[in-house]
Amino acid sequence: MLTSKTLAVNEIIDTSFSKSDELRNHPKSIEILHYLTNKLDPERLQHVISVQETAVALARYHNADVWKVNLSALLHDIAKWMSNEQLYSAVSRFEIELDPIEKIMPALLHAIVGVKLSIELFKVTDLEILEAIRCHTTGNTSMGLTAKLIYVADFSEPNREYKESEQVRKLAEIDLNQAVHTVARHKIEFLLQKGGLIHPNTIHTYNSTFPNKSK
Repeated sequence: MLTSKTLAVNEIIDTSFSKSDELRNHPKSIEILHYLTNKLDPERLQHVISVQETAVALARYHNADVWKVNLSALLHDIAKWMSNEQLYSAVSRFEIELDPIEKIMPALLHAIVGVKLSIELFKVTDLEILEAIRCHTTGNTSMGLTAKLIYVADFSEPNREYKESEQVRKLAEIDLNQAVHTVARHKIEFLLQKGGLIHPNTIHTYNSTFPNKSK
């Protein structure tokens, strides 16, 4: 069972890091990047690094905990190297309870398994970091600041080829909640065009951040 107690590495004061390079050169960041370099293909690794840079930049705009955002970004795709079979095997090993949509959509599993791998391999216990990893694909109405930043950065990092990425990235500097709403909307539109299933968390994220929703 998770507790709110965090390891010392998660308690470093973020203001000591003035540049993204300083964050990535921290021993814990290097340890994670070494693992990712050995596991992820080069394109996915570049995506992770770009998410880290984007999320940290946004974190400074919003006075977020830069260290937590850094770790969340580096770890958000920690399970992306796994095949569908490996993901389902990990779900079984970790005794993870899946909802009906997660059971038939393996694309959602890397975020769920990623939480367990972050705990097991890197002793990450900070609940904000684990939430950010868990929610970066579908979103969630309960997302805190760190999770929102990773949700937006994952969608909008500069290597993303769709035109909406730059729009969302600029919007996030001004209005993070509106950026979260826009990401959810684009995800819903994309899945509708594909004729795919939409996880309820994505719909709830869209609805909960709707600009004119009733109070």
